[in-house]
Amino acid sequence: MFFEKFREAIARLPDGLIRPGPPSTPEAIAAAELQVGVALPQPLRDFLLSFDGADLFHEGIVIAGVGPDAVISLASLNARANGAVEPGAAELIFAETALGDRFAFSSDVGSGSGAVLRLRAGSDERTLSGSTFERWLAAMVAREKVLYGPDGEFAPDAFEPDGEEVTARTALRQAERALRQDPGSAEAEHERGTALRRLGREREAIDALTAATRIDPANPWAWFDLGRLLLGAAGNAQRAIESFGRAAALEVGPASARMLAWAARAADAAGDATAATTARREAVERHPQIADDLRRAVAAAAAEDDEDARHEAELLLGALTGAAVATPTATPRLRLPVVTEPTASAAPRPQPAARRHLPRAKPQRGGGSRRGSPR
Repeated sequence: MFFEKFREAIARLPDGLIRPGPPSTPEAIAAAELQVGVALPQPLRDFLLSFDGADLFHEGIVIAGVGPDAVISLASLNARANGAVEPGAAELIFAETALGDRFAFSSDVGSGSGAVLRLRAGSDERTLSGSTFERWLAAMVAREKVLYGPDGEFAPDAFEPDGEEVTARTALRQAERALRQDPGSAEAEHERGTALRRLGREREAIDALTAATRIDPANPWAWFDLGRLLLGAAGNAQRAIESFGRAAALEVGPASARMLAWAARAADAAGDATAATTARREAVERHPQIADDLRRAVAAAAAEDDEDARHEAELLLGALTGAAVATPTATPRLRLPVVTEPTASAAPRPQPAARRHLPRAKPQRGGGSRRGSPR
């Protein structure tokens, strides 16, 4: 039976947490294919013939359908994402989250075996979320249901006291549950590494992030986060240089210059003057205003009384200019390079008028948001 695990989840979870659509028809699927200009991958066709889209966890994730009653139309979702539906587009977007992230099949859509990518809202970040559509679906359900109790409400112990972020242990459980369903998810390995780092289990975190880079070597952010961890681990400065270099090679724009500033900092820690000089030169070549940006970041963090952010910006500025900056006694929280030109935020999907659980912000990923946001 197609999507047996999904059917089991519907039957076992409290009513309303998963709301699948009725079966679609071959005619509706064919019409949608004409609209999007590409043949749908066979796993998605099979899913639509059983469920014409689905609302997962109160619109936390919505899978598009092709019929008139679908929560999201597959054609309109791709039109909104791309500005217009282009025949033969390399990627087919089939789902989106409440915060505007989208899920798409990789460019191998024609074969029906394409992996699933998560496209982060407000940035160009792309991460390998699922090795196949069916495994992705099982992993997403396993991940999200950790947050809910048997009554369909948010589990109170799943969140930090402020209610805005899941606890590190919950984030780790989510990642581990997802990986049981899909060991080929680089996203889940990345989240596992971030959760382990929050728990102070740095060696295991390094192993998890290394696995994420092995599964999805084209994602610069896994390399960057791995470099951050390696820089804080004794004897790993050289590996950190390599990780930051890989991240910068894959990233474009001002963020790549920040990554190279991190590489210069790692080279200073390793006592590699040649690598430090090279990283500094390349950082300035990529973004000539990087020093001014870092000075502004120092001033902004000081104005907001954010000592972690201020000291981190000072450390990067020191690495970039070769000036010494005192090392903090405690390791600051990992932070992503601040993007100097803010990108437009995607508007969150409107929430349903009636919800079966208390209103609460969508829980953040294990380490926080991506581009330009503190973890």
